[in-house]
Amino acid sequence: MAELTSLAARYEGLILDLDGCLWVGGRAITGAAEAVDAWRASGRPLVFLTNDPRSAPEDVVQRLWSHGVKASQDEVVTSGVVMQEYLGGRFDGCDAVVVGSEAMVRHVRLAGLRVIADEKLVPSADVVVLAGYPEVNYTDLTWAVRAAYSGATVVATGRDRIVPSDDGVIPGTGGIVAYVEYCSGAEAVAVGKPGPDAWRIAQERLGVDGPVLAVGDRLDSDIGGAAAVGIDGALVLTGVSTREMADAWDGAAPVGVADDLGALLLA
Repeated sequence: MAELTSLAARYEGLILDLDGCLWVGGRAITGAAEAVDAWRASGRPLVFLTNDPRSAPEDVVQRLWSHGVKASQDEVVTSGVVMQEYLGGRFDGCDAVVVGSEAMVRHVRLAGLRVIADEKLVPSADVVVLAGYPEVNYTDLTWAVRAAYSGATVVATGRDRIVPSDDGVIPGTGGIVAYVEYCSGAEAVAVGKPGPDAWRIAQERLGVDGPVLAVGDRLDSDIGGAAAVGIDGALVLTGVSTREMADAWDGAAPVGVADDLGALLLA
């Protein structure tokens, strides 16, 4: 079994992003599964933390296994998981307009909210949930703007402007957030990365007292978000951020920059 790099061996826990680290679109990144296997073989725990708002944790687990990455559901923290916890502690029993996938709708309902399906009830919504998904349409955006304009609290899974795909970058949830904020005058709360709630849940799942390394492909939500809660971050160049961006980055410097996850973790 391959050994860990001296950088990786300094840490007792690993928080690992998915899009841009383990895969891009439908393509697995070469060497990523082997890097995860080596980390597990060292006896150290890991958690997969993603801002992807489209998939349920069980769907992520299935996809991980399909790419040769062993994982269990309790190791997966999606922005839907973070959203569910955030809403459940603040809006239990309230009415929500949801712009998001069926998985996100389930998370909102599991948090104890009623999801509005009648246009006449939109102005009376208590909260608007924004979570980008491929089928978003003008009606979704209209309902969200109408509810936010009428005073509903706006909560988003994140503000990522773009995400990587097989054919190049595609719009992220941040575009929907900007649309709703501009049209309604409301300001959204983002609960996913780089916010602290996502990192706190991931750390709780890890359950280690020693140093933790966060690995991601984005300087803003991954490296900056981790640094804000006292976690070291390492950047891989298989997703959104480039080496040139890292050189010009004026935030907390990553503890490592590598071409891919294998180069970061495997000696």
